[in-house]
This record gives sequence, C-alpha cells and structure tokens, in this order.
Amino acid sequence: MNVFTPSLLVLLVVSNLVVSLAQKFDPYQLNGGLVAAVAGKDYVLIASDTRLTDGGYGINSRRYLSGRIWGASSSSWVPVSSLDLAQSSQSSSTSKVSRTTWNITPAQWEPDGSLVMPLEIEKKLNRNENEICVAPSTSSFVVRPPPEIQTNFPVLVGSAGCASDCDSLKRRVRLEVDSLECNFPPGLKLGVKSIANLLQQVLYGRRGFPFYSFCVVAGIDNSDGDESTGAVYVYDAIGSFERVAVGCSGTGRELLQPILDRLFSESSRIDKHYHADGDFSVAAHRDVMSVPAGEQRLGPAGSLRPPVKSIVDCSWEEAVRNVARGYQAVAEREISVGDEIVICILKSASDENNVPSVISFKLKKD
Repeated sequence: MNVFTPSLLVLLVVSNLVVSLAQKFDPYQLNGGLVAAVAGKDYVLIASDTRLTDGGYGINSRRYLSGRIWGASSSSWVPVSSLDLAQSSQSSSTSKVSRTTWNITPAQWEPDGSLVMPLEIEKKLNRNENEICVAPSTSSFVVRPPPEIQTNFPVLVGSAGCASDCDSLKRRVRLEVDSLECNFPPGLKLGVKSIANLLQQVLYGRRGFPFYSFCVVAGIDNSDGDESTGAVYVYDAIGSFERVAVGCSGTGRELLQPILDRLFSESSRIDKHYHADGDFSVAAHRDVMSVPAGEQRLGPAGSLRPPVKSIVDCSWEEAVRNVARGYQAVAEREISVGDEIVICILKSASDENNVPSVISFKLKKD
C-alpha cells in the first residue's frame, strides 16, 4: 500500500522549498563605510569616508554622507550677521593650519541632522540670501542657511554598515532624544554621556533583529564641572560600548585601529643603555596611553577605571593629520573605503575659535 498520496508529496516539496528559501534569506547588506573619532583635551573630531558600495565591487555613490555623520538632537539658535561668520572663518584659517593649505569650512547640517558635504557648504555660503545662525550653547557654534539646512549639534554620531539601517537608527535616536528633551527646562539638553547610554539602549533593544550599524559617538563632556574634554564611545551592533580616546567602526576597522593607536601613542619599545665597560642593559617601556594599575582607582559604581587614557595628548591639527594618514593607508588596502574623507572638529568653550569646522581630503578613487 502506497502511503505517499499526491497531496502529501506536494506538501513535502513546498516545505523543502520554503526551508531552502528561508536559509538563503539575508536582510542585511554591508554598504561599506569607515567612521572614526578622536577625543582630545579641548576638542573632539569625527571622521568618515564617503564611498557607498553595493556590498561588493560596485560603487553606488562617491559622496555619501547622509547616514555616516549626524547629530543626535536638535537645538535652539540665535541669528548673527554674515560678517561674524566671515571673521570666524578667517580666524580659524589664519592659525597654523593655514600653512598646510587645508580647506576649512564651517559645519552645516541637513534638516534630518546629517552633515553637509564640504563642497555643498561652499556653494551655500556664496549665496547672499543666507541667514547665519549660531547656537547659544557654550559647547558649539554653527552656521546655518535656512530653510534648507538645520543647525549644528553638540553630540555627533558616526554609523557605518547597512545604509538603510543607519538611516533608520538615525531617525530612531533623534526621535528618542527630542522626546526626552521636550520635557526639559529651556536650554537644558542631553549630554554626550546620556546620549551614549541612550544609543546603547536602542541598539540592545533590537538585539533579536539588530540594526546592522556600527557606531561611534563624539561630543564635548562637561559633566565634571568647569573642565570640558572630548569624549568618544565606540559600539558594536548590539550595543556593547566603551569610552576610548581613539575609536573606529565599520569596514576596515581592523586596519585603521592599530594605525591610529600607533600614531597617537608611543608604542612599546626597548631601549639599550650602554655602560662604560661596553656592556648594556635593556629597558622596556609601556605605551604612554596606558594607565598604571595604581591609578586605576575604584569608581562610584565599584568598577575600575579603563586601563588606557580616554583622551589623546596632542593638538587638533595633529589629530587631523594622523586620522587622514590612517584613512589614506586603509584606502590603499580596502576596496570599500575611498573617494574622500570628511572630518568634523568640535571644540570646547575654552577655545577662542570654537567654530565647528569641516575638512575634507581626497582618497583613492579606484
């Protein structure tokens, strides 16, 4: 007796087809992108390349920045004259950076919070009908031509991975931040630590079907009183994060991170000290970024301090040079990184020229 009826055979074929299709289903696509951030004593910078790939050798865009660098929240602004902008731009360009022929432009933002490409900024600044606005906050200063572009933000997020997930994460975080800040007194905004924890909760809340987005958060931390220092947090896709001095995420991270670590610190080295009798002794030195065990005191929650410093000991000009060198090295070895690197610098209120500025460098095209 044949127990396999035609209907049962059809059911088995359909079930096998469904299982095979489910195994091949992949909702994610790695669109490239490499974001990095550096925290200094009185500044923080965040950088990203502008290449958007199709997950392979195809290039969808060479000037993509919409989901790469964006502000975590909106803010209120006060209008100033265009003469103030010209004086601010001139004061920034007449520093020692001018000797390097860098093209520095004030930072501007799209209505959705994304950083505007430097070339588009120059075109908008050449229009006479632009209104120039700055933030009343002591931690930021911004240029904004309405109505196309919104304002600058004191806390920036860099995201790389799946472009659609990065855009979705941007909308989600900005919605959460705005909903929280609307209940605050006027002028009170979330700090970089609060936004870093909020981003962790958003990412971890989607751990079952995570955002395929690898993020860094950069901002000025003034929670310790009058001292304002840079703060950088680096994340994985499900929200695990830590505060670091130099961090990067995205395609090519395993190439860029050791390069930046070497450029921003003295690597472990061995020195030979020769004696009068011709003999020598060997002395090994630790990385200058490491914190001695005796200084890793217990924090308020009973945990140890990080074993490395959370800020770098160099000027923002040197930090820009190091980041640009690192990206140029990675672009020669990773096909998903290239075209341009855009660096946004935020300075603390203690800096007299605390205008958030944008610098771009050319990378390998092919």
